[in-house]
Amino acid sequence: ALVGGRRLVGNEPASPRIRDIRIDRGVSIETDDGTTGFFTGSRAQNLAAPGRHLAEIRKLVVGRDPFDVNLNGELLWESIYPGRAELFAVGQDPLTGESIANKVRNGRHLQSGRVFMALSTVDIAIWDLRGKLRNQPAYQIMGPANREKVRVYWRPGEANKGLAEARVRAREAFDRGYHYQKWYFTKSAKDGVAGLKENIELVRVLREELPDGNLMFDNHSIRYFDDVEYSVKLCKAIAPFKPFWVEEPICPEHVDGYAKIKELTGVSLAGGEHWYTRWSVKPFLERRCVDYVQSDPIWCGGISEWLKVCELVRQYRNVKVVPHITSPWVAAPHCVASQGEDLCPLLEFNYEGGREALEERMSRAADGGVVMTMPQSPGIS
Repeated sequence: ALVGGRRLVGNEPASPRIRDIRIDRGVSIETDDGTTGFFTGSRAQNLAAPGRHLAEIRKLVVGRDPFDVNLNGELLWESIYPGRAELFAVGQDPLTGESIANKVRNGRHLQSGRVFMALSTVDIAIWDLRGKLRNQPAYQIMGPANREKVRVYWRPGEANKGLAEARVRAREAFDRGYHYQKWYFTKSAKDGVAGLKENIELVRVLREELPDGNLMFDNHSIRYFDDVEYSVKLCKAIAPFKPFWVEEPICPEHVDGYAKIKELTGVSLAGGEHWYTRWSVKPFLERRCVDYVQSDPIWCGGISEWLKVCELVRQYRNVKVVPHITSPWVAAPHCVASQGEDLCPLLEFNYEGGREALEERMSRAADGGVVMTMPQSPGIS
């Protein structure tokens, strides 16, 4: 079977068949030899949605070879909501039909998006099962790279204790090997000129402290707004400080805003943690207004869909994939390790949330930068 674009070879015994799937506080998929794949998913998802379709999902999944290349999240949503996901590419909500292009969301996730996120959980549970059946960590069968170590960027979050403290924190982290750092802007257009200056000053201070650092900036609070002119002003002002990227410079579906910001400022733009399926990514690639695609395997439709995002991105020169990482922190490392560094150069390390789960795997590379050593246990862990 082809898995993640890679053919599994060798004298492998026939795979056991899937016997059952259960959806409760996560997704469990069991084969007839008793092997079980499991994934809890994200707190932001709506597991009740696929739960309502559990009988239909069972018909699609039970009795199949776990290594069937067509066994993925897309199989489920195309069976339950046929032809709907592609509406993301034309700026429509796939479940309501509402126009969402260039509009502000009411919250962090679309309600329709929460459904795709829940179906992601089914797909990742399948990958956990595959790894356990092969007695390999999932990344070793997901793609061609099989990287044992991946370079990380540190996400310290907000400079909420003042710029002097942020400067100290940035320096201490850099000296520990976190040469890539992502800081949050907390002011938006509603905060006026003073707020704009505060964001710019954060960039200036950090660049002054770390002249050789790779500094990313996440618009964090701005992502809920559609004030393109504000983001243009901000990006123009910080361009001389050479940010590695500016993340989510405008609300997620605002492809016109991304395009204008990119055209008028030239800064590298990152986005995608709030995009669902490859169809949400496509318009931004076609407009050539995103440099780093941050599709999150737990949110975008699963690992299988994330791999399809990678296939799409490869068609666009100089665009990279650096997935957003979210609780339970374990899927994104497998994704990055499965692909070459030319496509996936970095793994996000959420220092606040992921520290307990990931920090023990961090070490220094030969150049002094921090890398994460990949797990060797079977499945997704």
